[in-house]
This record gives sequence, C-alpha cells and structure tokens, in this order.
Amino acid sequence: MSAGASPPLAAAGPAPAPAALPPVRHEVVDPADPAQVPRLAGRRAAGRADLDAHDAADLALRPTPTRTWLPRGEQLRVPAPGTNAKRSVSAAVDLTAGAPRRRTDATRCADPFRALGDARAARSTARGRPAARLVDNAQAHRVGQTGSVRRWLSAQAGRVVLVVLPADRPDPQPAERLWRQRRPNVTHTHTRATLPELEADSASWRHRHAAAPRTVLRALRPLITQPLLQAA
Repeated sequence: MSAGASPPLAAAGPAPAPAALPPVRHEVVDPADPAQVPRLAGRRAAGRADLDAHDAADLALRPTPTRTWLPRGEQLRVPAPGTNAKRSVSAAVDLTAGAPRRRTDATRCADPFRALGDARAARSTARGRPAARLVDNAQAHRVGQTGSVRRWLSAQAGRVVLVVLPADRPDPQPAERLWRQRRPNVTHTHTRATLPELEADSASWRHRHAAAPRTVLRALRPLITQPLLQAA
C-alpha cells in the first residue's frame, strides 16, 4: 500500500547540453603567429584546449634496407617482392596524455585525415575544449579555398584548429619520432610475404604503444620544441 501511495517518479528531462566551447578566432594557425600561438598555448596549459600531432607513413611489402651487424664477409639476404604493395598508416597522438589513435588505409589521402579529425573533435567537444591539430604541409592536409579539407574544416568550425608546420621544417613534427621507432620494429629488413602479416606486426606494435602512454610521451619529448608545446 505504501508503495502504491508513493508519488510517481518525475519524467526524465532532456539531457543537459554540452558546455559551450571557448571562441576560436582562427581555424588555421601559423606556428610563427605572434598572437595566436601564445593564446592557444595558454589555453592548452590551462587545460582548456587539446593538442594532437597528426602524421602518416607508409607500410610497404618491400622491406626498407638498413645497416645490420654481421660477421665480416657475410651479407644479409632479404627477400623482396617484384611488385610492391603499400598501406598508409595515419596517427594522431595526444601530446598531453600520450594516447595515440591510428588507422590503416589503402592510400594516403584526405579521408583518413578527416576521419581521425572527426574522432578527435568529438572527444574534445565532449570535454568542452577545442581540438588543435599539429600537421605538416602534406597535400592531404592542405586547406586551400575549396576541396574536401576546407569543407571538413568549415563543418568543424569552432571545434578544430589546424597548426600547420612550414613545408621546409618537418623536424618539429613530434609524430615523426613514433615512425622512427616503428621502422626498426616493423618495416626494416622484414621477411613478411603478405600485407596482412605485415599489418599484424604493425598492429602489435601499435597496441604496445597504446598500453604505455608515458613511454610515448618520452619518445616525443625530444621533438616537442614549438612554443605551442612548451607552454604545457
């Protein structure tokens, strides 16, 4: 009887709206910009903006040669296919948490760049922060006046900021450090006969890194030299 006399439960109201993002003045920022870089760096240092490094590298069935220690007079023979086959591996690495997100695609183009950007933008929007992406000047990342990247960036207006590195300065891209670790573990003088085997090696290396974000950050630190990163 007491249960029947209890007042009815109130109907669930609409879910609360996510917190408004801080205003973004520019969608594309030059890392040498004396006004925008300190502003974005200050937000990141205060935990009010996320920053990812985005880059891509090839995964090729034809192994990449490298120096190898062998007894004098001996040579290393590595089988190589007559016809090469490739995949493109894209990575977006959170430069605060060290959490990498990667995907493998048939070709290197703007589609993986936008797809990773969507995932990172959704994560940052849920946190109430804009997502800043540190990218190089590769063709797949160029914004221009029209094209798929411009349309994507317009659709993400207020949520995404691209920090574009100069074409002649690839070294400040922190994600390059990850590829330097991947090559000797996956692609250098490998003996895999098929792409699925090589992709499995790449995925295993990826999972090891995803499980150790502090190790990822230690690998990136030697290249984190930009003012945008130093403010963290």
